Formats: sequence, structure tokens, C-alpha cells
Amino acid sequence: MTASQNFRKWSLRIAIPLSVLAMLAASAHAQFVQNSGGANAVITYSFSISPKSPQPPLMKYRLYPTFSEQSPGNAAPLYQRAILLISQQSANLESRVEYWQKVDQWRVLPLDELPIDEVERVVESHAGALQEATFAARRKYCDWNLPIREHGVDIFSVLLPEIQEMRTVARLLALRIHLRLAQGRLDEAITDLQTGYAMARHVGNRDFLVNALVGIAIGSIMHEQLLMAISVDSTPNLFWSIVNQPRPLIDIRYAIDVERDSFITIFPELKEASTNIGDQSYWDQQLSAVINRVESLKSNQPISALGGDSFELDWNQLAYRSAVISQVPRVKQELVDEFGYTQAEVDAMPGSRAILLYSRQTFERIRDAHLAPLGLPYYQAKQFYPDDAQFAFNLTTGDPLGLSQLLLPATPQVQQASAREMRWTAMLQTIEAIRDYAAIHGSLPESLDQVDHLPIPNNPFDNKSFTYLWQAETPSEATLVGDSEIVPIHFQFNLRQS
Repeated sequence: MTASQNFRKWSLRIAIPLSVLAMLAASAHAQFVQNSGGANAVITYSFSISPKSPQPPLMKYRLYPTFSEQSPGNAAPLYQRAILLISQQSANLESRVEYWQKVDQWRVLPLDELPIDEVERVVESHAGALQEATFAARRKYCDWNLPIREHGVDIFSVLLPEIQEMRTVARLLALRIHLRLAQGRLDEAITDLQTGYAMARHVGNRDFLVNALVGIAIGSIMHEQLLMAISVDSTPNLFWSIVNQPRPLIDIRYAIDVERDSFITIFPELKEASTNIGDQSYWDQQLSAVINRVESLKSNQPISALGGDSFELDWNQLAYRSAVISQVPRVKQELVDEFGYTQAEVDAMPGSRAILLYSRQTFERIRDAHLAPLGLPYYQAKQFYPDDAQFAFNLTTGDPLGLSQLLLPATPQVQQASAREMRWTAMLQTIEAIRDYAAIHGSLPESLDQVDHLPIPNNPFDNKSFTYLWQAETPSEATLVGDSEIVPIHFQFNLRQS
């Protein structure tokens, strides 16, 4: 699996956590339920809470390793050791699919239904791997040392197996958190949550969007376990621990910035086209090399697999090349009308250079319009994103090489995934504020407006208050609704009476 294949088809990746949840059966205590129904799909988390206010020391439980706990060095080699140890331990399983399905089922079971002895044996069998991950999460930085420069123009063929396998490490870590909560070992469970959140950032804040999305997925796995911890009767109020987590947990802007200029890495000829060098023959060769690379990306094959910058063409490819060259008159005219070149400059240009220059200018215009809203919070940015039909039209406008269709990531969906992660944190903070209210007043609030002691954040999807459903007929029960354009989350909870 390559970076480009992952993120031109990123939505398949985002669906994975939902498909895992869909396998789980409904139950009572802190159990996850997926009610599927097309546009009406909802994920519900049902649990109980105890009335508690934050107590000093307010920051006893940190959810991210502190500066004093971090050690110099690169985390990546230790994570790779953890992946290798898990692979070795799992090599002789009779049914790998069944094994990992059971792991996923266990980590969301009600704590009093967890088969402690069986889970403990599984967790212990991976103790070495989890120890390596614990060490890694407390390293100062994480550099996967990907061979980006070595791949050169073939940058999107860089394989990322270790990034995908980090999800497996997170699943096992979540199972150990679950086990420790069931055993009443809160301090150790919090230490593992620190590991998980640091792991999410180590994976997510790196070079490709696949890193960001896997980091977001790992963060969501940890959020589920933090919710489970909050539902335990003896857990203190973690409001200040939650609000002091890094926000956002995963910053997608770095990966977006890497991808923003990746087209120059893949097609250096486009940058070169801005300089008046070479004759007709030279620019014909440069255009031919670019078209070959476009063909390789369309076929989802590395350039090297197709023989570099020259390979045998079929009739469709020949027709495509002819169509590109036929647009020289239009391209030259638009360089004058739209991009500020003089008629004399354009007349002196070889047609092949004009194509390359025009493709770069057109791509940069579409790209910048596409990425500019990322600087805004999602609830503001989404108004600037075109609908699917307009987006498809934008990608096919003008450029004879069609670079936008090949290279632009699904930016609105990626930012939406980031907003989903931030929604988790906001909802967890809200639950702890409600627990504080219940401790002060002895009951659940009738509305969120009544919760005025600890601040409640808005939903990052619309910057409005979360929907809170409370009924006088069942005053000890309520539902917190996290609406979104994709899948709403419902926190369905009841208040334990002291």
C-alpha cells in the first residue's frame, strides 16, 4: 500500500473503525452500539457516571507524558521492535482474523463481563511489545526515516507498512488499559493512556496524510478507553487532565504542507518550465517524461515498475498524448489572457513548454483554493469547500495533464476526520463538567446552560452547543449528542446514586 493510494482513496480508511464497531453487540455498561441505517447511522456509547468534582492535586493524572518523563532519542526504532515482536508472537496463530476480532470485542466489553484470566494471558503474551511501545512513547521525537529522497519522483510509491501496523499496537494497548480498569489498577491504566496518546502524535504528526489519519484513528481508540475509565465509579474527575491534553492531538497541517508541494518533487519539469531554457526538442522530451509519469500514477504503479520515464504505449495512451498536444493553441492563449504572459513570450515558446507551464499555473490555482480553508476551524472552513459535483468540475478544468485529479488529497474529508477527533475530546470534557455539576447539585442538569462551574466547549463541527437530552420522567438519565455530517456520536449515560 502506498501513500498515494491511501489518500486518493482515504475514505476507505476512515470507515475501518466504524466497521469494527459494527461487529459489537449491545450491552449495558460502557458498551458501544452501532445502529446502522444509512444516513441515520449513529454510534452510541452507553455508560454510567458518578457525581464527582475535581480534587487536588488537579493534575495528578496527566494524559500525556510530561517533559520530565521523556528521554532523548528517536521513538521509531522502538515502535518497529514492538511491531516485530507482535508479528512473531502472532505468526503461529490458527486463525489470525478470529484472534484480532476477539481482541477488538474484549476491549469494549463491560468491565464486569471481561474474561480476566483469558485476556490477561493474551496481554501477557505481548508484554515485550507493549514495553517497547511504552519506552518509545517517552522518546523526545519520532522520525520514521522514510526513503523519501531516495524515491525521488516516485515519492508516492513509498510503502508505509509500519504506520498501518501501529494501529495493531494501539489495539493491544487498549486491551491492556481495559484489563487494568477491570482490575481496579487506574494508575497503570492512565500510564498506558499516556503511551497511547503519545503514540498517536508520533504516528500522526509526520510526512504523509496516511500518518495523520492513522494517528487520528489511534487517538480515537484511546478516547474510547478514557471514556471507559470515566465510567468507573472510583475514577476521580479528570476535567483538568482532559483540557490540558495537546490540542489538536494530531495536527494535519504538516502533512498537508508536505503534499502541497509534492507535485514539484514528482514533476520537476513543471518548475523548470518557468525558465526560458532549451529548444523544441528539449521541451518535447520534458513533456514526454511528465506524461509517462502521469500514466504511471493513473495505473497506480510505481514509475520504476513501468520502466522509468519511457515505456511502450498502447492506443489509449497515444490518443491521450495527442489530445494533450492538440491543446497548445488554447493553452498559449490562456497564458496571455489569464496568467499575465505577453504575446511575444508565448509566441516564442515551444508548445510543449507552454503545456508544462500552463499545467503548473493551473494546478497551483486549484490547489491553493482547495487548501486555503485549512487555516480555519472546520466549522468555518466547510463553507468554502465545494460540493462533490463542483469539486469534480474544478479538478477537470483547464489542465490538459489533469494533475489536480491525480495529486490533490481529499482535504475536506481529512479536516472532517480531525474535527471528529476534536469532538471526542470536547464531549469527554463535557461529561466531566456534568459530573462536577452532579456532585454540587446532587442531580443531572436539565440543560447544559445550567452547567456554569466548569466550562463546556462547543461542537467543533458547527461551533454550537452539543445537544443534551434530559427528561423529567427519567431524571437520572441523559444523552449527549455529538452531531456531524457523517456519523453522530451519542453518549447515553445514567447517574449513579451515592
